[in-house]
Amino acid sequence: METIIEIPALIKVLQLFALTTYFAGTFHVVRLFVAHRQAMAKWEPDRTILVTQFAAMEKRTLYFLNWPMLILFAAIGFYTLWLRPDLVQRAFMQVLFGYFALLMLYQVMVQRIHIRLKRGEEKWSVIQLRAWTSVATLFLLSLVVLLILRERASWVWGSIGLLIVGGVVILVLSAMRKNNEPTPDA
Repeated sequence: METIIEIPALIKVLQLFALTTYFAGTFHVVRLFVAHRQAMAKWEPDRTILVTQFAAMEKRTLYFLNWPMLILFAAIGFYTLWLRPDLVQRAFMQVLFGYFALLMLYQVMVQRIHIRLKRGEEKWSVIQLRAWTSVATLFLLSLVVLLILRERASWVWGSIGLLIVGGVVILVLSAMRKNNEPTPDA
């Protein structure tokens, strides 16, 4: 009979800490992007002062918080799979691999936005950058649901639920855009 190795609680806690810290950094850096984008519309000398400060804050958040925590999260995940290779065969773990790939893609896009903002080339509006924060919220929500329900959840209902939440977010963003557009009378 094969013995199953128990994953130490400290490893689980450390991985949860890395994931939580990563998302905190992600929410923070995207809010910095919004403020950075708004600062780009200001007059000099305020513009230069604010843009320089936001670029420095974004850099610190990305390189001293986001990337290290994402790498730590991945390293602990691979260590866990090394301890328990049987986990790879479970359906929820395969979905987690997909979410992790999307999370890496999201982080690369965040890095790309940072580089473009630093160069003053970013074309995304403030509304689009706020929507980008909502994408991180959807990632976090779906990861929490997946980790709590694991194999008890139906894939169909989970997918439908995520689509509904995504649709609500899009409706809210559309309403925000309509409220922020100037009226023709103004």
